[in-house]
Amino acid sequence: MKLILIALLGLALPSAADDTAWPPITREAKPWTRWWWLGSGVDAANLTKQLEAFSQAGLGGVEICPIYGANGYESRDLPFLSEAWTSAYAHTAKEAARLDMGVDLTTGTGWPFGGPWVKEEEASAGMESVMAKAEGAKPVALSLPKGKVEVLSAWPEQGEPLDLMPLVKGAGLEWTPPAGNWRIHGLVSRHAIQKVKRSAPGGAGRVLDPYSTRALDAYLKPFDAALDRTDVPEPRAHFHDSFEYYGAAWTDDLFARFQKLRGYDLRAQLPAFQGEGDADTVARVRSDYREAMSDLHREYLARWHDWAKARGSLTRNQAHGSPGNLLDHYAVADIPETEIFRHVDEGQIPMLQFASSAAHVTGKPLVSAETFTWLDEHFQVTPAKLKEAADFVWLGGVNHILFHGIPYSPEDAAWPGWLFYASTHMGQNGGLWKDLPAFNRYIARCQTALQSGKQDSEVLVYFPMHDLWQDGSKGLPLFTVHDQEKWLHRSSFYKEATALWKQGVPCDFVSDRILGDARAVDQRIQFGGGFYKMLVVPELRYLPIETAKRLLDLAAQGARIVFRGSLPTETPGYPNAAAGRAELAELFKNARIMPDDRPVGELGVRGEPMAAEDLRFVRRRYEDGWSYFIVNRSNEDFDRKVSFATPMKSAVLFDPMRGSSGVVATDGGVRLVLAAGESRILRTYREKTAEGSPWKELETGAAVVLTGTWKVSFLEGGPGLPPSFETTSLDSWTKRDGSSYQNFSGTALYRLEFDWQGKSPALLDLGRICDTARIRLNGKDAGTCWISQPISVELKAGPNVLEVEVTNLAANRIADLDRRKVPWKAFHEINFVNIDYKPFDASGWAPLPSGLLGPVRLSPLK
Repeated sequence: MKLILIALLGLALPSAADDTAWPPITREAKPWTRWWWLGSGVDAANLTKQLEAFSQAGLGGVEICPIYGANGYESRDLPFLSEAWTSAYAHTAKEAARLDMGVDLTTGTGWPFGGPWVKEEEASAGMESVMAKAEGAKPVALSLPKGKVEVLSAWPEQGEPLDLMPLVKGAGLEWTPPAGNWRIHGLVSRHAIQKVKRSAPGGAGRVLDPYSTRALDAYLKPFDAALDRTDVPEPRAHFHDSFEYYGAAWTDDLFARFQKLRGYDLRAQLPAFQGEGDADTVARVRSDYREAMSDLHREYLARWHDWAKARGSLTRNQAHGSPGNLLDHYAVADIPETEIFRHVDEGQIPMLQFASSAAHVTGKPLVSAETFTWLDEHFQVTPAKLKEAADFVWLGGVNHILFHGIPYSPEDAAWPGWLFYASTHMGQNGGLWKDLPAFNRYIARCQTALQSGKQDSEVLVYFPMHDLWQDGSKGLPLFTVHDQEKWLHRSSFYKEATALWKQGVPCDFVSDRILGDARAVDQRIQFGGGFYKMLVVPELRYLPIETAKRLLDLAAQGARIVFRGSLPTETPGYPNAAAGRAELAELFKNARIMPDDRPVGELGVRGEPMAAEDLRFVRRRYEDGWSYFIVNRSNEDFDRKVSFATPMKSAVLFDPMRGSSGVVATDGGVRLVLAAGESRILRTYREKTAEGSPWKELETGAAVVLTGTWKVSFLEGGPGLPPSFETTSLDSWTKRDGSSYQNFSGTALYRLEFDWQGKSPALLDLGRICDTARIRLNGKDAGTCWISQPISVELKAGPNVLEVEVTNLAANRIADLDRRKVPWKAFHEINFVNIDYKPFDASGWAPLPSGLLGPVRLSPLK
């Protein structure tokens, strides 16, 4: 455990000899990948071969996730946690260590936690309401839902309720009520309502109760038995996927645990819980139930975390999707993990910040993200979209990317091999693999900077969870990534966080629970090694008394606390609502707190000016300065001097895609030249003069379009290699006559001999490439283009030879398989579906543009 923590806390220190040198890259700085073991049908030789390929491609680690298997390979399946499976896992962990890679492990198969050893009483449970009316002296025969009756009572118009539990027989109630009108209220629980999704052999079974530490303790025993076998290494981290315990709304002993947490018996407010009575009481009781379930799930996560820690491992957790306070649930793990799904939209930034905020305010160095899930249809995700998505999650506070992902696929599986249905195919058969090392180097360079120093958020934003819980609706709302526009985007909290983002003010979020760890130091608020100039409380209605006291106490110690809109007037929950209302008003009256709606810039917090230029950034703090990861997210090229909110005497600019760097002038700001979508890293120094070579901006003369005869040959791919051809006009190879061109996915070599009489060096711009390219000039490697970008090259006076190896996506070859009805989709369970979760069929796809489309230009460097 100590070795793991040292590795995490000693991340990527900059070189002292040359400030322009790239810091060393750690395995945490490299991208990792989710590694689906289909059927756990793995063997030592294939495991080693694939891990070696991962290492050579620049991956830093894997997360093993066993899932359902492939048809026809059932004899290879290894039952989860069996001796054979554990042996395969141990081999993987040892080989990964040999390659300086890490291994994480899902605490189960598929998702969520569950398996064949989960007993019915330990399984997730739903809850169904019973509601009926009755009249005095009229016999009642009531059929009850299937399950265990937890409470059943009759409520008169006035007076105390009657307990009907002794009258329950089988699945029904027979009762003749006394005089008057009665309302019958009850709750029926039912365990084992869900089976593990996408489970692997040996992992199928009931889903675990996510609110029961007792059930979790029993669930973890088989993992102890497997990992305690001789010579079995512990994983770096255990992983818990997003909360997908669907329908889980009950846990045994809920009434006793609720009373301990909330201070009253839920059964005494059963009508309000089921929506009867005045709206305020209904909302308060339901809010208390939701808060109790949030606390119970947090206890569950904390027990899992403590178990992993005792074994010497860390934890990674995706808290989103739970019905509780996401900040508290993320904060339990050593590595909070968020995700993006389908599209990239700046409106999602606050959602990403829940995970990074939890890490920042609790002092954890890594924030991970499940990245590229359903970014587009299968085999159609472009390298440019991948870069945009990576940049995007970093802007949301992530610094540890995990691909979603790569399946294990044995060497003897026919192309495209074993696949997973909900991923961007980053593996060897997905069409992106050949030039993936260039992208991985970009990720590693960026994450080296993003894992260095300390976070530098200046403003805390209080997350008003009770305003969400106390909306009066029934059931347990799930706070998911996928429908954040319904529960998050309409809130004043979201508007505040978005405004800070647009103003260029880095911020973090804080919950009631976490706020208890805050300290006021020198008129700032200290959390987890970070210092904040201000805490903003968005306009809200409900504020717990304990939180109000904490905020006012911090303010009394000199911290800046800003309330937006009108002050909160209510305390949440059912007990003592009137007393809470009065106490809250008295607290604010005595503290003389007044709301303030001025922008934070007018309150002493300066935003980064670049935000107004459509440049987005992440800022990190060092003892001697700051670093900035900067992205031009506009659709226009950018070339201007930029001023900064932090002081600097000198600075070094790094280009993480090309790997270049240099000391940059800082007089009057820093000149940034960024194409649309391009990024830079800026390292600033407050007092010292940076040492190293100067930054060279590539200033060019007039561009020359290269003309002549291109010789095109096909090097590797399928279904077969098309005939070579020559052309004087660059266009997609799919436009040539013959299906062999339209169906081909792989690599083609473009070769051009040309005469150059201009200056050297020059800037080579390939124009449009579909989709990645490796460049050689006069037999020497000149670089790789993950996205189309100009490259500086050295030319000879006279004859030169340019060679460009272009690799396209796998889509055209996949479409050919489907047109020929080749049965490549042969997996158990869900098999293989499209982005809309319908049966996948690419037979109607038009060929995607492929190859070198140009125009290819050379521009002499001034």
